[in-house]
Amino acid sequence: MNKNLKQRLIPWVDPHSGTILTKNGDFLVSKKNKFEMYNGIPNFVDKIQNKNQKQVSKSFGYKWTNTNFGQDDKEFEKKLKKPILGFMGISEKDLSFLKNKIILDIGVGSGSTARLWASHAKEFHGIDISKAVYSAPNAIKNFCKDAILSQADLNKLPYKNNSFEVIISIGVLHHTPNTKNALKNIIKKLKPDGYCLFYVYKKKSPIREFSDDYIREKISDLSPEQSLKSMESITKFGKDISKQKISIKISEDLPLLGIKKGKYNLQRFIYNHFFKCFWNDEWGFDYSNVVNFDWYHPKFAWRHSKNEIKDWCKELKLNVKFVKESDAGFTFLVKKNN
Repeated sequence: MNKNLKQRLIPWVDPHSGTILTKNGDFLVSKKNKFEMYNGIPNFVDKIQNKNQKQVSKSFGYKWTNTNFGQDDKEFEKKLKKPILGFMGISEKDLSFLKNKIILDIGVGSGSTARLWASHAKEFHGIDISKAVYSAPNAIKNFCKDAILSQADLNKLPYKNNSFEVIISIGVLHHTPNTKNALKNIIKKLKPDGYCLFYVYKKKSPIREFSDDYIREKISDLSPEQSLKSMESITKFGKDISKQKISIKISEDLPLLGIKKGKYNLQRFIYNHFFKCFWNDEWGFDYSNVVNFDWYHPKFAWRHSKNEIKDWCKELKLNVKFVKESDAGFTFLVKKNN
């Protein structure tokens, strides 16, 4: 799957020392460390010390390897691509900056959304902290023949600084111990004048924030299997109220609760302001249930305001090219200043 090490534009390096690696059998080796490879994909992840980060890795590893979510090309094109672009608030035209660039996908998972960027790349790299990355070649194979993949921590990336022309991180930075630090660390690997496209969760209305934290506290210590099962009642609730096609009208803003006046579908009103109860008719029960699991099970799921993220960009010398806001989060395209 992966190119010969010497043929690559951007080589792997030891994430601890920054020194070049050489291949020795099923290992990549530096002077002090060696990293095992499986089917051409090395594991650069040390034993994860932060117990919450370990839980997050396990949660997403389970999601991407036990549910088949987004693995079928036709299904992705027909059912998933449009909603995924929608939750980021972008269109395919917004991705024109990717063409013929050296791209790093931070949090590639099992490769589902990588289809959106991999086909544009001059050279495509993807990392994920979870073992889901070992399933990614199957999803990417028809979009990029020579994807360069590794299991790695975004805070200890196996690349030299100033390497990539584009870095993409969709729905990942907020699943680390500190979202701002995560952005700071991935930007180090971006070339001056390079672009970074990232998506992070936004703060919701106060009742939704309370409910989300309450539910997460209740289920995040469960096994992924138990947590997925516990989501079923929430998913069924989302389905039930969606099927009723009820609309409500709010005649006046409720600023203390973060609710604006207007007409609402009941399911979306509850979803946006009280607790996440995702439902999508086209996706069906299992996929909708996975979406609710994806939100509630990981212990790290930070939410931020637009101004907070803009302040980070200013501090990190990132020029904001656009901000797209959706119900759940913000998508930023930024350019790294010289």
